[in-house]
Amino acid sequence: MKVAILSDGLDGHINQSIGIAEMLKESVKSSYKVIDVKLKYSLFRGLQYIYIKNLSKRLTDRHIEIILSFFKKIDLSDYELIISTGGKLSVFNAAVSKKYNKKNIHNGSLRGIPSAYFSVSLALKTKNNNSSNIETILPPNRFSPIKHNRKKNKSLFLIGGNGSGYKYKKEDFFELCQQIIKYTNDSGKIPVIVTSRRTKKSHELLIKDYLQDYLDDKSVWFHSGLGRINLLNVFKLVDEIFVTEDSSSMISESISSGLNVFTIAPVRVKKNKDHLNMLYRYERMGFIKRLNFNSTFINYTANPVLSGKRRKIKNLQRMLKIQILHKLTKFCSHQIIKHITMHYKISILINTHVNYSIMCFNISNVNCWNCS
Repeated sequence: MKVAILSDGLDGHINQSIGIAEMLKESVKSSYKVIDVKLKYSLFRGLQYIYIKNLSKRLTDRHIEIILSFFKKIDLSDYELIISTGGKLSVFNAAVSKKYNKKNIHNGSLRGIPSAYFSVSLALKTKNNNSSNIETILPPNRFSPIKHNRKKNKSLFLIGGNGSGYKYKKEDFFELCQQIIKYTNDSGKIPVIVTSRRTKKSHELLIKDYLQDYLDDKSVWFHSGLGRINLLNVFKLVDEIFVTEDSSSMISESISSGLNVFTIAPVRVKKNKDHLNMLYRYERMGFIKRLNFNSTFINYTANPVLSGKRRKIKNLQRMLKIQILHKLTKFCSHQIIKHITMHYKISILINTHVNYSIMCFNISNVNCWNCS
């Protein structure tokens, strides 16, 4: 199976789409290619997206041709599955998949586009009961729990920037740097700093200058032009992760590592309601501990990662794969049953304070691409 991964150039989105493709690759012989999707014209980009989004609410043949005319031409006729992440790609994915009659997956906000235009629609919270919808507890990504055999004596700090209601001031990062130094002195652990696209250059320079006598040489500075990094290699270097609360993708990737994860934020911030609900859920599930920039970190880092946490993460990832396979109907029903019983002895009784409905699958009427 040939899979096209649509890219908007954002690493967090690309990694989530690749995570879906690699998840499916475990069960379906397939290959994938990342393909850039760009508007033809850079002027008035916002207005262009508003216009084509309105057209996408009713995808007639005429509307599809108009929508695709706004984008640089891409030939996706040879691909069997199209995957995208991020609101701006939902329009293109819906239009091009309908034009070529392709199975498709969109991960994230649909920006008002009917979920009926997608074979699978993944989101932390869905707005209707369309058969393509899957509510994800932990968004897909490229990471899975790491086995740590010995202490590394290093701590990772993933630094984001403005977004999801968070607006950082210079004073916030002064406060964070002071706590990082205190934690380094108290714990003896060396900080590894990784900044991101969201991090303001001035804030990055402040952190770099303030902590220059304490930093590990594996630290990565986005504005230094080093390009994309492999976070998995960084995760393997450290004992725990501190991540700013603004980025849901950085948080989910950190959780998926299986390491202890501490989300950090300024004391005073106006949080987005949906984003805050996500954080509450992760904390109730035992995936994160929420701290402030002025928290004394050493008071919260004593507990080791429990094997149950890793098992919980793996079960969620496996269940998501089964749900996606079911929606895509790639396998006929007896193959799905075999896949579940032979490969996954899944216990989805996750011991949390959150109420979960048991995920049941009506697989008696699944139509297989190959058998129908």
